[in-house]
Amino acid sequence: MRTAGDVSIHLRGHPDGVVIAVLTGDLDRLGAPALEDVLAELLADRQDFVLDLRGLGFLGVAGLEVLLDTARATTRCGVSWAVVTWGSVVNRTLEALGVSGLLPVHPTLIDALAEIETGRAEHAR
Repeated sequence: MRTAGDVSIHLRGHPDGVVIAVLTGDLDRLGAPALEDVLAELLADRQDFVLDLRGLGFLGVAGLEVLLDTARATTRCGVSWAVVTWGSVVNRTLEALGVSGLLPVHPTLIDALAEIETGRAEHAR
């Protein structure tokens, strides 16, 4: 587990080879660099992943920038990813700023994992 500022990031593997990063706390300018580091490692390893943001109580601008940068980086690297945000403050932030359509957001982990499988199939073509 990694902790920075008020955010904790717990990584766990899923049987299909996807890494699930569960975030809790507040993703602000103090915590964003820790998430950047985790994501940089996953991208360097070309590792598909899910960000589970349901445990966040706050998503600041710095955290949002990390998510948007991740969307661009995964496209360049050919990595499949998805975000779980149902019922959280994250959804309200993404919708208020008009960027929810730029991220692969899903209400459940099952839906997010299905997105990964779809992405893997597309990358295999």
